[in-house]
Amino acid sequence: MAKRRHFSVEIRIRKLKQLFNSFDPSPFIEKDLDDKAFEYIVSSVKEHNLKDEGRIVIHLPKREKKKVPEENVISAIKHNLEFRKKLEERDIKRKLVEGQKSMTIGLTFLAICLFLRQLILSFEPNLFLDVFSEGLLIVGWVAMWKPISNILYDWVPLKKDIHVFEKIHDMPIHFVYE
Repeated sequence: MAKRRHFSVEIRIRKLKQLFNSFDPSPFIEKDLDDKAFEYIVSSVKEHNLKDEGRIVIHLPKREKKKVPEENVISAIKHNLEFRKKLEERDIKRKLVEGQKSMTIGLTFLAICLFLRQLILSFEPNLFLDVFSEGLLIVGWVAMWKPISNILYDWVPLKKDIHVFEKIHDMPIHFVYE
């Protein structure tokens, strides 16, 4: 059995406020993480295998120790991750519904193209009709590209992000005061 590796996401800030979005008027526990801080954490975790053991280490000056209880900071971070996970789950559902709708439209268009192609092929063959009938076949299948992409592929990166958010949510958060 492979040994699990350990990694740390090190965050060095001068003030605790740097970790959170300054435009967010919410109470502290519901505060939104700063986009740059969030992206840094996510990209740092993505560099590692999600099976590895990770932790977040926040380095702060000693003067920041009493400003906000550590539990509140941890709760705010975890709350934000839960919120972002719900957004990704909603986006997956939206993509799949969009895919189903576009699949219906695409299949209808493909059926029309195939019907018109069969109709054209019933006439006496000539170069123009041959090119046009082949064009209908190609256009019909090209119209299926987006629906197939939505249903088979477009949701996969969102699902991967959800796994990363869950990993970060479960990682212990430590504070180091320097």
